[in-house]
Amino acid sequence: MTKFKMVVFDVDGVLTEVDSIWKFIHMRLGTLERAEANALAYYSGRITYEEWARRDVALWRGRTKEEMEAIVKDIPLRRGAKELISFLKLRGLVVVALSAGLDLITKKVKEQLGLDEEFSNVLVFDEEDRVKGEVVVRVSADNKGLVLRKICAKYGVLKDACIAVGDSEVDIPMFEEAGLSVAFSPKTKEVARRADVAIYGDLLKLLKFFKVILPLPENHAI
Repeated sequence: MTKFKMVVFDVDGVLTEVDSIWKFIHMRLGTLERAEANALAYYSGRITYEEWARRDVALWRGRTKEEMEAIVKDIPLRRGAKELISFLKLRGLVVVALSAGLDLITKKVKEQLGLDEEFSNVLVFDEEDRVKGEVVVRVSADNKGLVLRKICAKYGVLKDACIAVGDSEVDIPMFEEAGLSVAFSPKTKEVARRADVAIYGDLLKLLKFFKVILPLPENHAI
């Protein structure tokens, strides 16, 4: 078996307890109803993912950076997240967050957990630190496989030496690229079916699995 060198995690619903940072912010700012109309336009094929993202952040135009950061500050990590990442780092693996959400939350999670890197969509602020109504889309609903390949290339890691962990259909493209794919509390049966392994519960359950496939030397323990 290839020695694993990297683990790439989805963020929303996997490392955090919020299933969608987009929806969470919309609920807090009272823009959910208009955002649902944007989602309908995307899923009916009338607009692209990039346009959907732009329309969504346009609903927050003028909000301060301080206000936006205060909203994500309330989002808790999933139980077992710190223990899981500590184990992986002790084992010497590169750990990356890959999300179709926003950098507001992925940067926070990266700092809290000591991740090596985060890839997500960048919310743009103006010179007065207010939401400009623009977003740099780096991760969409269907390109996580491509992004995972780029991450592996950046770190000089073969795809077969990468583990991908996710919970939704958006994660299936990265499942297809990774050497081992793990559906963590998958949202649908299809997500579970497309992964090599499906694990339900909290991240401590996932930690138990990793301890089996990534054993530490006997003189180490967590």
